[in-house]
Amino acid sequence: MSWFPAFRRVSACGILALSLSAQAEEPLAPVLSTVSPASQSQHAHPSQVASPLDGTPLSIQDAVHLALTDQPILLDREALVAAEEQQAISAAQLPDPKLSVGLKDLPFDRGEAFSVRDDSFTMFTVGISQDFPRAAKRRLRSERKRLDAEMDHYGLLNDRKVIARDTALSWLDVFEAEQALTLTHQLAVESGLQVRSMESGYRSGRNPQADLLAAKVEADLANDKEQDWQHHVERMRAALSRWIGTSAGRPLADDMSSIPEPVELTQVTAAIEQHPAVSGVQTQIEVSRNDIAQAEQAYKPDFSVEAYIGHRPAFADLAGVQFSVDLPLFTGKRQDPELRAAQLRSQAAQERKEDLVRELRAQATEDYVDWHHANERAATFDKEIIPEARRRTEAAQGAYAAAKGSLDGVLLARRTLLEIQIQRLALVVEAARAQTRLRYFASAGELP
Repeated sequence: MSWFPAFRRVSACGILALSLSAQAEEPLAPVLSTVSPASQSQHAHPSQVASPLDGTPLSIQDAVHLALTDQPILLDREALVAAEEQQAISAAQLPDPKLSVGLKDLPFDRGEAFSVRDDSFTMFTVGISQDFPRAAKRRLRSERKRLDAEMDHYGLLNDRKVIARDTALSWLDVFEAEQALTLTHQLAVESGLQVRSMESGYRSGRNPQADLLAAKVEADLANDKEQDWQHHVERMRAALSRWIGTSAGRPLADDMSSIPEPVELTQVTAAIEQHPAVSGVQTQIEVSRNDIAQAEQAYKPDFSVEAYIGHRPAFADLAGVQFSVDLPLFTGKRQDPELRAAQLRSQAAQERKEDLVRELRAQATEDYVDWHHANERAATFDKEIIPEARRRTEAAQGAYAAAKGSLDGVLLARRTLLEIQIQRLALVVEAARAQTRLRYFASAGELP
């Protein structure tokens, strides 16, 4: 009966052969074993049972386009820009004139009390007055509003870049989770087939109970991993819906090849000077210079003119005109502090720009290093680690079939191969994330 152990091992390894042939495919490609309908339904994804994904595949460009098409944040910014452009027009105009109506010099005692006819000073007046701020002040106020609109415009451009980046990163999160789910789903299906094979062998006396229990534990662990990744898929799709709403429920395209590789690091860092965030801070510097100019204009007085007509019922009517002018006599506690404050704000804005450029350059350098490092590691996985892990699995299967190895060795080799494939997936997606983040620093362009 020496043929029994060998027959038992060959029977179990027949199932493992399916795993090896399927895993020989590209790790990131959707991989599903050819199994019976009953096996597929046993391991169906919860989301597919509850709410199947409908619609055309959602590429990363589609997601970004949807996020930028109907985005409340961008509509809010656009409204602010339009509002400040309108305010720039009104700020350049003279103030509205003022109409005055009154009764002057009405006596309230002696014989002429409350009479509008007995006293020659009593009169009804109607007048109009106009303030005349200096033309330079009006021009500077209008320019200030225009600069505010320009600053919000750069803020709008930066928001578009941020939304495009965050949407693409969210899409990549869903992509990674779904690809990992596909790998673990395959392992769960194969583990279920193996358990059924081991149960059949155990009932016929070909397989020991220990091997059957080991196969069941392996299947339970595979199912747990599948459920965990399903949880990640659902969470990541919920996060993607923040940017594209219900379109986050569409199935994803199955590749990331559309993301262009970044240019040289020197070109990326050079483009940062034209980044909308930097341009916005540069506009803040111009705003602070405008504030300095307005503070200097505050030393120069404005004037106003008033003309009126006085009607005296019992005497001749009168007319008059008067001028008033500001007297900036106490500049030490009014104009001087305002000027010093404007100068300090200008200095602060310049330092803020230098700090922002440093920060963006450091972030771009970090992302470039991450991209290069992730690509190198992924290449190592493709050329060395994954082929070696497959050969290890094949060797473990052969040893088990020849009664020279244990089932635990085969199961361990399979788990290790799956973990390595998921690590390789994480590296490829991390490289794509770094590419996406580097696109944020480009002076032009929003789509990945």
